[in-house]
Amino acid sequence: DELKQILQQENLSDKKWLHIGGGSNLLFTGDYEGVILHSAIKGTEIVYEDDEAVQVRVGAGEVWDDFVAYAVNQGWYGAENLSLIPGEVGASAVQNIGAYGVEACDVILSVEVFDTQKGTFFEMPKSLCEFEYRGSIFKKNPHWIVVSVLFELTKKEHVYRLDYGNVREQMHGKELSLDNVRQTIIEIRKSKLPLPSEMGSAGSFFKNPVVQESVYDDIKLRYEDVPFYRVEGGVKIPAAWLISQCGWKGKSVGMAGVYEKQPLILVNRGGATGAEVLNLMEEIQESVRTEFGILLSPEVCIIR
Repeated sequence: DELKQILQQENLSDKKWLHIGGGSNLLFTGDYEGVILHSAIKGTEIVYEDDEAVQVRVGAGEVWDDFVAYAVNQGWYGAENLSLIPGEVGASAVQNIGAYGVEACDVILSVEVFDTQKGTFFEMPKSLCEFEYRGSIFKKNPHWIVVSVLFELTKKEHVYRLDYGNVREQMHGKELSLDNVRQTIIEIRKSKLPLPSEMGSAGSFFKNPVVQESVYDDIKLRYEDVPFYRVEGGVKIPAAWLISQCGWKGKSVGMAGVYEKQPLILVNRGGATGAEVLNLMEEIQESVRTEFGILLSPEVCIIR
């Protein structure tokens, strides 16, 4: 109700505005000449439950990892691989966040949305959300604001996804349990990624490119150890590997740099402007394009 009232106010109706979540996936290249809206819609409500599954509606303003921790503590399976991803629940649907072989869309049933142009609320079922790798219909329609997300998790122990990254290796010797998988994911992320409270970053800056088989074959002729995953539409090659092969790991341009533990992360080493980070992004893109013929696409939302 407050969201509807705010957007009808005279001082906002004729102004440029931007709705954000926690802001952890945004790069501002300068001051934003408009109004920033940030959801504080909270709440976690069980809407259906039986012996095998549970459906939970979560407010868009809830911290994502708080929800994952809650699900694990309840013994609900499905979201554990998405532990410690920064941001909020509303953005999880917009961005279709993912890690270690799992994406948000794997556990989303529907998304509640407010259409700012029509002034109406509606429920978008998963089948119409156009979820894709780090994208959704919500990303293509910025006049829609996510209000809440309905998730479905299983209550019966499922097949854990351990074959991405070094999850299975790090699980060696540990009891296979929901909590241990979550804690292992957290340990891996902390070892590879800077904490936002300690060093500014936007997490994984680039999407992992999916290339044609012929492109992969050409790269493999020159780099026998190129890592890859076969996916629908071609071969996915880790962007971090491509960036590292171009010598960017740990390098800086001005005060913007490439994180020494994970080259997919661009960091602010202190006082870097949005323009500096953008310049670093473009230099990395050009290096990878020149060496491999692949144009890396940013995963981060760039606000110009």
